Amino acid sequence: MAVQRIEVITDAGGRRAYSAEEKIRLVGEARGGRGAVAAVARRNGVCSSLIYRWRRQIKNGELSLVASPFVPVHLVEASPSAGIVSPTVVSSLPPAPLAEGRSALVEVVLSNGRVLRVGEDIAPATLRRLVDALDGA
Repeated sequence: MAVQRIEVITDAGGRRAYSAEEKIRLVGEARGGRGAVAAVARRNGVCSSLIYRWRRQIKNGELSLVASPFVPVHLVEASPSAGIVSPTVVSSLPPAPLAEGRSALVEVVLSNGRVLRVGEDIAPATLRRLVDALDGA
């Protein structure tokens, strides 16, 4: 009697669905130099042709994240001589379009839990005074 080899397939198979966030993240990782696309594809178990397709879709505007009215920021302490805290944008999402004549609102959550909503055109010195007054109280 001959011995037969049997292969057991444990997963359901089929195509994997990638979210827009995953696609954009992988394309971003593949921005390195020569061989970056192949390395990212190998590391994540993706065909390199998919990364090239997603890159093309991003360039053509077919693939993008939905613009949110909120842009994530984190605060970075400025040099002591400046005396202010400067916001640094973490996300590269485009700002949501605004109605004509209306400025965007910036929402600042203070360490004491209070929420401060100000116009995007507020002067940094004015914002600093408001934050100091509301955060310390």
